[in-house]
Amino acid sequence: MDERTLIVARLNTVRRDLEEVVGRLDDEMMPWAPRGGMRGIGDQLVEILGTEIQNIAKLKGEAVPTWEEIDASIADPLSLSYLRKRLEETRRETLCYIESVSEAGLKAVAPIPPEWFEAMGLPEVPVGEVLRWIAQHEWYHTGQLISYLWFRGDDPYNW
Repeated sequence: MDERTLIVARLNTVRRDLEEVVGRLDDEMMPWAPRGGMRGIGDQLVEILGTEIQNIAKLKGEAVPTWEEIDASIADPLSLSYLRKRLEETRRETLCYIESVSEAGLKAVAPIPPEWFEAMGLPEVPVGEVLRWIAQHEWYHTGQLISYLWFRGDDPYNW
């Protein structure tokens, strides 16, 4: 099995989990967080898509948008349908990027500086590892959203 197939499968698996969670949300829930100082549900979704945008831009050698620029590009952070659409668009762009990279390119050193947390403290990592990290990051925030729902009484063991 090639690297591309494994990376895409991981991204798809994580996205299915996120979509299950998103299917349990509505617009009224977007600003909600379990307590003050925590990201609201909508902000968690923005975090997922913004980090993916930043990583793909870095891998492509493009200017990496700042969080201020990402936040400014989000037209309606409290609209679930809008955020869902942006998540889908961002993932399509990621999958197109993955398709454009050769198998050797996925194993090549990524243009990620060591201080980026995606580099895991290593001096360098392959492109494929950065792509896996996008899935890992999304899964982390999906888990947070599951906890948010559970806190609201929506027990994931009953889904």
